[in-house]
Amino acid sequence: MEVLIDCYFDRLFAELERSCLASRYKRRELVGYFSDVINSCAEAEKLDKQDVCERIVQSALRYHNITMMENGQVCLLGKFHNVLYVAAKLCYDWNLRNNEIVTRLLNDIFYCEKTFERIFVGAIFGTRVTHFLSGWKSDFEDREENIKALIYFMDHAVEGRLEYRCQSPLTRCRFIDVPMESYGQVVPLRVAIQHGAPDILLIMLRYGASIESDTLAPSPIEILLTKLNEYDVQSTDERVPYPQDLLTCLKLVLRTIPTACVKTPNHIAAQSGVFSVSMYEQYPNLVDRKLVPPERSGLCPPELRHLCRCSIRETLFRNWALPHGIQALQIPQTLRNYLDIMCD
Repeated sequence: MEVLIDCYFDRLFAELERSCLASRYKRRELVGYFSDVINSCAEAEKLDKQDVCERIVQSALRYHNITMMENGQVCLLGKFHNVLYVAAKLCYDWNLRNNEIVTRLLNDIFYCEKTFERIFVGAIFGTRVTHFLSGWKSDFEDREENIKALIYFMDHAVEGRLEYRCQSPLTRCRFIDVPMESYGQVVPLRVAIQHGAPDILLIMLRYGASIESDTLAPSPIEILLTKLNEYDVQSTDERVPYPQDLLTCLKLVLRTIPTACVKTPNHIAAQSGVFSVSMYEQYPNLVDRKLVPPERSGLCPPELRHLCRCSIRETLFRNWALPHGIQALQIPQTLRNYLDIMCD
């Protein structure tokens, strides 16, 4: 069966135009076609559907790699690259459990694109906006399915302990922290905050997305505090109508840090040696309006249980155990929910 699928795959793609998979409906047609093949082969030869799906995805990866090798290890793009997204949709649709194959797929996507933004944008923005932002229509049906697909690939990336060397920052980072190239090399977490999407932000934080600042952008907490302060300065009314999505994002990020701090400007840090100040020193008005609890602003010490949560989550993250490793801990479910930042 394996040889037959490889031959059939090569013959099918040889007849397709180079740009044939640029359109989403064409990729969906091909996914539907291969799904019918999976059902037919499984029924006719009494095979497990997972095995047939694995074979087809492997054929897609083989086709992509062969065309690259014939071109000096440079991807030819067009159908030669977009076949990877046909494979990605098949992996999700059939819930392919073979981690080795799924991680190979993710590695091949990164090798060519140096980003995973096509997997993230649909979950952050939905399916309609992505075409105008990056010229790419998501292969998944709606935003809900995009989020489920993102979780599927994040689970496999954690299981495979995938790390990638990115140009910015010049370090190895995990799947969830690979910058989005079309969005100014900003990590997905910051894009979710800028867009005001607390649902996807919560998912990313649960998986341990980085909340640190870098050379290109301030930290997520600094972004949120700056936005809230702008609303506060512009309004003379004590009851400032802060956007609810912004407040929810702030609440979620505060669950992951011991204390909110703000970096001092470089010239001040160089002269004084003070590299950061507490949030209360920089934005006392936001504390006075009770937008940030005193325990997170630096006005009061953080609660011991919150410090424990931050420490335990850091240990779990280093051991590739976020978020699912929390459920393996021998503690009450209420504490598991607290560690999983599902509650304050």
